[in-house]
Amino acid sequence: MGETTAQALAGVIHERPFRKSDVVQVEGEVADQIAIVKLGTVKATRRGVDAIERPVSLFGRGQLIGAYGLLGQRNQVGCKALSAGRLCVIDIAALYRLGVFNRMFLGCVHTMISTSYGHLADWAHVMRVKGIQQQLLGALQLMSHDQSNQLTRLPSHVALAELLSTTRESVARNLRLLEQQGLLIRRDRWHCQLIDPQIIDVPSHRS
Repeated sequence: MGETTAQALAGVIHERPFRKSDVVQVEGEVADQIAIVKLGTVKATRRGVDAIERPVSLFGRGQLIGAYGLLGQRNQVGCKALSAGRLCVIDIAALYRLGVFNRMFLGCVHTMISTSYGHLADWAHVMRVKGIQQQLLGALQLMSHDQSNQLTRLPSHVALAELLSTTRESVARNLRLLEQQGLLIRRDRWHCQLIDPQIIDVPSHRS
């Protein structure tokens, strides 16, 4: 975004820690900050026509939150922390005060909004793959990409079950089966590694 803009923003960017179960974003509100997930995992949720809130994706490192606030629009999803972590946060008012809304800056924002849209589409794709094992493999692939690490930190079985519309028992059983089949290695309770990250047809065009 240019050295001058980057230097101007450096003074107004701050980190904000969050704890597991913290509400990071409220659906329907107009955000007064934009944030990027630096560490941790966040569950994105959306209320359906029945007014029930359901998970639609997981956000990890590098995912943008609150960007629609720059356009004066309401948040389209809610976000709740699945683990402890940190956000890099900028007040939208500070962006206006600094006068950084040039063509290059807005181009960066639009690129990140477009990427976030694609991220939601990737999760929608995973949820429509046939078979819980293939869904789990796809979810693990997306989480591994977000975490930029071959060793993937798992959310709870309950969180995965809610996301994939199945049961905690089914998630636990199929993770064991995937391990027995040699498709993943469980390093400990919370971490695993995919043996073949391309085993499922999940889009790989993300930057």
